[in-house]
Amino acid sequence: MRVLKHDMKNNRVVLRPETQTDLYVLSNVINIGDHIIAKTNRRVRRSGSEGRSGEESQRITMVIGIEVEDFAFQDSAVSNRLRVKGKIFRGPEQHVSIGSYHTLNLELTQTVTIIKPEWSKYYLQLLKKAEEASKKPKICLIAADKAEVCIGLLDNFRLTVLAHEKSNISRKLTKEKVRSKQTHSFFDKIAMIINRQVLPETKNIVLGGPGFIKEQLSTFLKTKFSKENLIVIIAGSLSGGNRVGLSELLQMEAVDRLATDFQVFEENRLIDEFFKRINQGTFDVSYGFAEIKKISSTGAIETLILLDSLLKGGTEISSQDVHQLLREVENTRGKISIISSQSENANRMKTFGGIIGLLRYALQWE
Repeated sequence: MRVLKHDMKNNRVVLRPETQTDLYVLSNVINIGDHIIAKTNRRVRRSGSEGRSGEESQRITMVIGIEVEDFAFQDSAVSNRLRVKGKIFRGPEQHVSIGSYHTLNLELTQTVTIIKPEWSKYYLQLLKKAEEASKKPKICLIAADKAEVCIGLLDNFRLTVLAHEKSNISRKLTKEKVRSKQTHSFFDKIAMIINRQVLPETKNIVLGGPGFIKEQLSTFLKTKFSKENLIVIIAGSLSGGNRVGLSELLQMEAVDRLATDFQVFEENRLIDEFFKRINQGTFDVSYGFAEIKKISSTGAIETLILLDSLLKGGTEISSQDVHQLLREVENTRGKISIISSQSENANRMKTFGGIIGLLRYALQWE
């Protein structure tokens, strides 16, 4: 993330997302009611044209400002964009109608201006962490077995799954020469993914898997990418080459050593601490929006952890309710951590309403 300008007098920040994770961070920073200004393409009718056919209109580039009413992050290695919809409040009058609707497709390297009624400390810190994250080396994680492979990219905020591929290695009794050829073909497929999606981001790879396949794959990759100075670390055995195996790999010491200050690991530690206190019955935890809201003004909340999906509100709570809670926690010097709804930790948190709190002291309600 590149923050180009801070103008807190007018509650305005100008920035440029440079990675897919930056777009994810923006999806957590942007709120309903914010004003967003960015370049966009819009189809307009040619001057003097009365028809409505595609031949009598054209797409032109312009700068438009909208008041946010809805937004969605398309978490895909293909799309790389954040869609933000709202009413136009600013734009070239000859081409747009103020008050009409438009959708901005925010993409990588695109300059974006965000104007909020108020910038909380948490959102400014989130942007600062995104800036710092660009300086930290990313890590490629590979979980592989003879049937499949799952490849992910770990950065400061999250683990993104890049590919999940099946192998063509026969499980039946076949000649060693045939199995060797099938294995080589499978490894070639993995190498192609690494070349296209991993090397542009990092040369650090940590892999694991059952049996000897991890050692075989490590040797293959080091030979294949000898000129690229690829660093391949074998972490240990996994249950399989799927998303579960990737999650197991994320918990291993080899990864922890490389990414000790990554935000995603801090999130893991916070959630582990929550479950530890729950099991011990120490009463210094809270969960569920209603209960946490009840104690938010007391100053008891030391750390608030919630799923990013709650930022948009839901059937029982509004986004305004959620952001008011965040302000109350900040005002009592509490810390805030937002977890991706696509992460493995999301499943652990959904049982508790997607929002949990670590308290400064024990509380028991009658």
